[in-house]
Amino acid sequence: MFIRTLFPDLYLQSMLPAIDEVVMTKYSEFPDEFSEIYRMESSSRSIEQTTEVTGFAQMAVTPEGGDTRYDEALPGFNKTYVHAQYSLGFRVTKVAMDDDKFGVVRKLATELGRSAKETKEVTAAGTFNTGFTAANGPDGVPLFSVAHPLIGGGTQSNRLAYATDPDVTSMQLMLTLMRSTVDHRGKRIRIPPKQAIFPQNLEFIGAELLGGDTRPDTANRAINAFKRRSGMPSFDSWIVWDYLTDPDAWFIQGNVADTEIRFYTREPFNTVHDIDFNSRSVKTAGWMRFSLGFNGFYGVCGAPSS
Repeated sequence: MFIRTLFPDLYLQSMLPAIDEVVMTKYSEFPDEFSEIYRMESSSRSIEQTTEVTGFAQMAVTPEGGDTRYDEALPGFNKTYVHAQYSLGFRVTKVAMDDDKFGVVRKLATELGRSAKETKEVTAAGTFNTGFTAANGPDGVPLFSVAHPLIGGGTQSNRLAYATDPDVTSMQLMLTLMRSTVDHRGKRIRIPPKQAIFPQNLEFIGAELLGGDTRPDTANRAINAFKRRSGMPSFDSWIVWDYLTDPDAWFIQGNVADTEIRFYTREPFNTVHDIDFNSRSVKTAGWMRFSLGFNGFYGVCGAPSS
């Protein structure tokens, strides 16, 4: 009987742990940027489904001895997340491994880890990169819209009506818009804003707006009002998302737990190996399964490209 464990050199068993180590080192070299924006969930099913149920309207005055008015929750919008499978691999002959002293393998393994990282970041950023144009929300409009339909009637906006670069005025307008957001029954949600999200081109503008204790657009001794809000936690943090493709669009987001921007991991990134006996080559492939998107617009606002 031919047992591969008896031939460790032929089957390169000592090589495989080294390949995995390099792949995973590069995969985890930098923390995921999108994980600061998405609700990170795990999944044990082939799909994930969410359904929305509205709350109740405001209470009504009831006279003494009068009957209580009963309200009903209304069905909202549904969303199905279908996990996609992603994979990529490379193959190296034993001769190349022997002669190159692991150099080729190390470089290719590095690139496989980087490819997995890039795939997740680019895919995740797509939700925001198409957030003003792709009408793929469960309510039939884009993630950022001036007219999200409300189940109880009317519409709600979560974007500025005009394109503008971030400045004191536009930041104030967006924070006011976010603070005045109502739910499907007309009640104010009051989701505290937590962070601003900027593309690379707006990194330093964001730092000037939110990094200091004084107002950045005047030489007078004016406070930075974004850090002294009334009735809301101070809003003074920002992040740069390197994978945003529009150099001018920017966003404000509440705590990710208060939003419906979701990322489901069905199968974490992992590597598998196979050996081609005839060619004496090792094949390495990386696999992962995940789905992402949004099933609601609450807790996030955006300003389109100027």
